[in-house]
Amino acid sequence: MKCTLVFLLLVLYLLAAPANAQKTGYFARQALIGAEYGADRDWEGEWNNRFEVSQFWGARAGISLTRRLYAGIRANLVRARNFETAAQSFYMAGAWGRWYFIQPFFREKPGRWGLYAETGLLTGNFSSDNVDFIEYYVQRPGQWYIPAAVGGEFRIWQNLTLAFGVQLYYTAGKSWDQYGIAYPSLGLNWSPGI
Repeated sequence: MKCTLVFLLLVLYLLAAPANAQKTGYFARQALIGAEYGADRDWEGEWNNRFEVSQFWGARAGISLTRRLYAGIRANLVRARNFETAAQSFYMAGAWGRWYFIQPFFREKPGRWGLYAETGLLTGNFSSDNVDFIEYYVQRPGQWYIPAAVGGEFRIWQNLTLAFGVQLYYTAGKSWDQYGIAYPSLGLNWSPGI
């Protein structure tokens, strides 16, 4: 119940932020375009005996709503398999929002490091059945996910940053123990002024 309430309050804030941002002049001042890669490997027993592997390729595009808040759309392509099944392809897509505690690309603050937290709401067909602690990946259209990520960015050239983070996905309506997704990610973000 608390998680639902917090998420509802976050959505209401995201809906109200553009009106306030237009007054301050930061609405759509910068874009955020990025791509990332993450992987998760788990096993039961020995390393190469009973294993599961999933790889995540993500792309996002959005604009600034306020000085520190960005929102937009994103998509993830997922490739997953385990020791008994062949690799399969899945997808997730939806809306995201990112809050910067520290930004690496505003000209008046020329720091090279940034820290952020991110959430959103995605839908897709990536699902699994947990049998004896091993994930068997299956396509189930209509799955809903609530992503949460924390990470950092390092500005490598003007508005181009190297991003690293920890991605967490809660599959709505299911237990975190059996259906939660977590993996580290590495990517590039470009934030041109508009």
